[in-house]
Amino acid sequence: MKKYILKLTACAALSLSLFCSCDTDAEGILYESGKTEYAFASTLQKVELLPSDGNKISVPVYRNTTVGASTVTISIEAVSENVKDLFSLVTPNVTFEDGKSMAEAVVSYQDINLLGAADVYQFSLNFDETEASPSKQNSIQVSAQRRLTFNEVGTGIFSTQFFGDEDGTPYLMDIVVEKAEEANVYRLLDVYEVGYPLLFSVDDNGNVIAFGDQETGYVHPTYGMIFVSFVDAKKTGNTYVFTLQFIVPGVGSFGSFEESIQLPE
Repeated sequence: MKKYILKLTACAALSLSLFCSCDTDAEGILYESGKTEYAFASTLQKVELLPSDGNKISVPVYRNTTVGASTVTISIEAVSENVKDLFSLVTPNVTFEDGKSMAEAVVSYQDINLLGAADVYQFSLNFDETEASPSKQNSIQVSAQRRLTFNEVGTGIFSTQFFGDEDGTPYLMDIVVEKAEEANVYRLLDVYEVGYPLLFSVDDNGNVIAFGDQETGYVHPTYGMIFVSFVDAKKTGNTYVFTLQFIVPGVGSFGSFEESIQLPE
């Protein structure tokens, strides 16, 4: 597949201040700076919500020492509108025990059956930058979604303009298509990168009703993880044509492209 994105000129809104991608590993080496400093393990955490998880999400927080007890104050902020009144921070004060360099911030949510089958719920956890380690990872965005039971329904043909040729010719590839048992939710496997599916849901008439912002799996060397954001969809027969905007959230856009999936018969 031709990585057309490498030949794009990022829009002016794409600031060079984006400091890291979502793949940053947790700090593994303790250091002494004269004060206790903290960091999240990465800038993004994806969570699948299960009936057995006690309606709680745990987010690791790290510090630069194991000596003594300490506390860091955490806040929660909604990123997607659907988070409001559904998710709340249980531990505004995260306490580290003596001898421990890791503690957990805990977020709770209401009855899992109140959550949409295909909705993605996004919020951020934050603490004061003055308490951050040199990594400056004082904020993490959490993307939470119900775990669904998917079964393979066949192989479809995916067409992408974004990763097509410079002359506009789309790139075609075979994609494994799955459908959830619990709802009309489709999952397209390994679309842009292995391990990064695309999900969308349809109503009983086959019209698209949900297509949340999703990671492509492609990490731009300068700007970080690229997401797709839904603009429009059209259905003809068993083919869906999506207009998707390729973005780095909070930074800028690479423009909109038509991507399509011909579902198996």
